[in-house]
Amino acid sequence: MSRDSNNQSPKYTITSAVIHADRYTASLNESSVSSERVIDFDVTKDLVELNIFESLDRAYLTGNCTIVDKDSIFSNMGLQGTERITINMSTADINQTPILVEKTFIMYQTKNQVKMSNGSASVFLFNLIDEHGFLGRITKISRSYSGSIEKTVKSILQNDLNRELEISYTGVTDGSSQNSIQEDIKCIIPNMTAINAIEWLTSRLTTINGTPYFIYATMRLPNLHSSVDNLEVSDDDEAVLQGNIIRIGNLDTMLRQKEFNKIPFVYNPNRTDSVHEGNPVQQLFTIKSVKTGSSGNTLRLAELGAFSAEYSNTDLNTGEIFTTRCTIEDTIEKLRNDDIISEERGFSQEVYDGVFNLNGKRLLDYDSVKYHGVTSSGTYGNFKSYHDEEDNSKFKTKISSRGMKNVLHKSTITVVTEGAAILVAGAKVGDIMKVLISADNDTSESSLYDKRLSGRYLMYDIKHSFTGEMHDATITLCKLDSEI
Repeated sequence: MSRDSNNQSPKYTITSAVIHADRYTASLNESSVSSERVIDFDVTKDLVELNIFESLDRAYLTGNCTIVDKDSIFSNMGLQGTERITINMSTADINQTPILVEKTFIMYQTKNQVKMSNGSASVFLFNLIDEHGFLGRITKISRSYSGSIEKTVKSILQNDLNRELEISYTGVTDGSSQNSIQEDIKCIIPNMTAINAIEWLTSRLTTINGTPYFIYATMRLPNLHSSVDNLEVSDDDEAVLQGNIIRIGNLDTMLRQKEFNKIPFVYNPNRTDSVHEGNPVQQLFTIKSVKTGSSGNTLRLAELGAFSAEYSNTDLNTGEIFTTRCTIEDTIEKLRNDDIISEERGFSQEVYDGVFNLNGKRLLDYDSVKYHGVTSSGTYGNFKSYHDEEDNSKFKTKISSRGMKNVLHKSTITVVTEGAAILVAGAKVGDIMKVLISADNDTSESSLYDKRLSGRYLMYDIKHSFTGEMHDATITLCKLDSEI
């Protein structure tokens, strides 16, 4: 399903793209005064495509860019995979209020090099990564920590990766306390990379409903202003807008949010001219294409324990063996009771089949995965270890959290929208987006929308694609709720 792009949408411009490398910094000593001269390579006019990726699964941004090298810059500079590229972009909302974006990435890999047939130039494709993503994958940590997991993660980000942790998506806004059910712990990071350490620690966190936490980076915008009434624009501070802060958030809080777009994004290929009446503002909310997911691999999800799993724990200090089990049905019921998702029963069919029967048993009655943990209570006195819990009932939330991460991808769609609508609002992964997808063969004057595909979705992945004057946002959306 697709639609031609609308020429009325706001344009973006790459105002500068500059490559610089530490090895081209020369120290000059004049009269015992040391100064630095940095040699930069301006590729603004040669940058033909830029893609930037954000995901709930990564604590850093990645990307790629395509550069046409007409002047043999890369041959002369000798690419090492240690170059940095700083890109400045400018766009505007519908009332021409300027929106500026600056991003710096490490060009860690030359993915491809193709010589043009006429021999006039070579085309290079580079893979990009945030500097803290590069640093975090080569920095090893062997250190002990005491306190909340959130504070430990924050310490690693500050001290090892030069980044800050933003916690508003944990349901806590004043930074004074944590929203997870886990107590303060004492743990030893056993020679792990910084990125693996913060991901390992974050996986320990759960909400009272047994939903997971995510640690992730977002593409934020400095000097963000908008006069578009249909977008909820963030008023975060400049550091957040520049992307120098890493977010940690839980699924409970994410699902409780109101959608960032006050009017829904609409896909209706049969009436593209009349959907938004030619209004340039509302044209931002037209979906260009929709691709539905595979509805999940039920067998694979079952094998992973997404629908049902068992957890047992042996306490070496007391000799106690505790066993519990959790089903996706239990977790969904908690979310419903906490008014996080709709009270309607219909949504559950998007997530699991509660009556599917195999050999006289429901699918939910098969514990296809059985986890086992070993703890030693009291090892750290008043502190818990990484694996300890204050009471055994909290072990259940661990397997629930693992199941929810897998089940989130059971009902997904991928939409392509005008990137301006995302950038103007400062929308990001972890936000809620409302979409309306037309029903098949809908030719009536009154819109009939597909109730299964339409609704409130969690933005899980975003690909920002900049080509020429086009800026598209390709967004992977997940939902648990069928409510439109």
